[in-house]
Amino acid sequence: MRRLIIRRANAADLPALTGLLTADLASGRLASWLVPDPVRRRALLAAYARFVVAHGLAHGQVETSGDRAAVAIWYPRLGPPAPAAAAPFGLHRVLGRDAGRFVLLHARTDAVHPHRPHHRLAHLAGDEHAGQALLAARHRLIDPHALPSYADIVTDRPRTGLLARLGYAPRTPVRLDGGGPVLWRLWRAAPDLDSVLPRRVRVHRVPAPRHSQEDLPCRP
Repeated sequence: MRRLIIRRANAADLPALTGLLTADLASGRLASWLVPDPVRRRALLAAYARFVVAHGLAHGQVETSGDRAAVAIWYPRLGPPAPAAAAPFGLHRVLGRDAGRFVLLHARTDAVHPHRPHHRLAHLAGDEHAGQALLAARHRLIDPHALPSYADIVTDRPRTGLLARLGYAPRTPVRLDGGGPVLWRLWRAAPDLDSVLPRRVRVHRVPAPRHSQEDLPCRP
């Protein structure tokens, strides 16, 4: 079996990764709540997806497979979050009068975001096998530093699926206004260091990243 290559995405990947995220958004229940008009839905979701990927490239960490079969957008949160004003401004700039529910989604997820240091999985899209490899690679990076990870998704079964298999457990859900779906907050606890490191190995602190703009919500 050919070894799956995992790499950091760059600007050349923007069109392909936008396509992955657009398809994922369009197939989920969050899509009809974000854009009630089915005629305009796909175009607006594509504009939003491009904004999300570009934002991740500039302010987060975007990872993909060598064949661009999946994308994961991460935001390390090792210190206080940056002010949230920039994301709504960007959404209004990209989506105009249709930005309202996108901004509301960001506001709701920001309001319940954990404050302790962690890595946030903001979006995951594409092939499930490749996506699992992307997540496993990130977990191998953060587990030796005893860092947890966090995601929020739209689902009726928060205890099943890919994230559940990788150790993400549900916390309290969030109901979106205006008849929106339930958004589940998922938390993957930091492992016991004795289980991932030999004894007497000193664990070094992870350097704090540059301050970034506010994070973006996870996929449906």
